[in-house]
Amino acid sequence: MSLYNERIDVRSTTGGHPAFFAWRDHTYRVRRVIGTWSSPGKPASRGGAQATATDVRLVRVAAESPEGELSIADITCDDTTGDWTMRRLWG
Repeated sequence: MSLYNERIDVRSTTGGHPAFFAWRDHTYRVRRVIGTWSSPGKPASRGGAQATATDVRLVRVAAESPEGELSIADITCDDTTGDWTMRRLWG
């Protein structure tokens, strides 16, 4: 297992869960979402401003490669920008 930190393209369901993701010229189908974790919001700044919303969401998925091989992937979404990143892949 390696830590990749590479941008990926994700197509989500209407509920916002990843359905497919493209990484290194392959499209993987998400068979199921195993779990979702969010980073805590940033602490409130001075002057009484409220804490901001969650910035990063990690989603662990069971994925299927185009060849039918099953794997587990940790992908993250920056909720501020909408950018997705491949973090880890276990094959």
